[in-house]
Amino acid sequence: MLRRSSGLPSLFVSLLFVVGFASSASADTYQTYVTPKVNGYQIGTWLPNQPTGNFSSAADTARRFCQDMGHSGAQSFTTAIRGSAYTYIVGTNGVGPWNTTGNSNVTMIETVTCFTSSSGITYTTPTVNGYQVGTIQPNYPTGNFSTPADTARRFCQDQGRTGALSFTTAIRGSAYTYIVGTNGVGAWNTTGNANVTMLETIACFNSTDLTYTTPTVNGYQVGTIQPNQPTGNFSTPTDTARRFCQDLGHIGVRSFTTAIRGSAYTYIVGTNGVGAWNTTGNANVTMLETITCITQ
Repeated sequence: MLRRSSGLPSLFVSLLFVVGFASSASADTYQTYVTPKVNGYQIGTWLPNQPTGNFSSAADTARRFCQDMGHSGAQSFTTAIRGSAYTYIVGTNGVGPWNTTGNSNVTMIETVTCFTSSSGITYTTPTVNGYQVGTIQPNYPTGNFSTPADTARRFCQDQGRTGALSFTTAIRGSAYTYIVGTNGVGAWNTTGNANVTMLETIACFNSTDLTYTTPTVNGYQVGTIQPNQPTGNFSTPTDTARRFCQDLGHIGVRSFTTAIRGSAYTYIVGTNGVGAWNTTGNANVTMLETITCITQ
């Protein structure tokens, strides 16, 4: 059974304490690179061919690309799986040299949108009370704790920011500080475990973005028919969130959070966020709990 305590287990006494490093990033000014390249080849990762090992995830690769271009981090990116020659990072967490190879089943990074100005901020190895922030997942999949998304949002809000734009994680053994409570609400406590979801970076935004909690259309909360219907004539949570923001006269969606539960809900009858809104109810629904819209 997982043990929580305010003291650190002896296994972690000798751990080096990491200090959070803040770098400037924009919450509302970006530069998008199409088919981003390093050393003449489009960037990618070994995924899904090599699910574990000495390589960086797509998120880490996008962030590193932006940093190499003189930006503070990646706001978003898109991917496609295909055969290609590509350049990837030889190392984990976006750290290491770039190398070029080719494979038949590669996660290629098709576009990367980088922060370009200083109204936001990215924290590397974010800390609270002297210890890096994490959660007790995956050891403790349910219970009185907060998810990585909730933890990132709470961290940003504690820093006086509007919320978390994005975050990256790694599972490893560590001493860490986590939230004692669900949905990002509760006290911070420090403990240590051998298998922890650590938040490696958190990008916070501070803008005039507008967040809707339990967003509704036609009197019912917005959702999708996933995971009940994984394919078909419906829109994904991303498409649904974007359409919700656009219907309210906003530019688009910044971010959203979801929960799977039984509920009456309103969804889009159509793919890619195009179609009429309809209301129904199911026992296993991807509900959109919050939607943050870009307002300018």
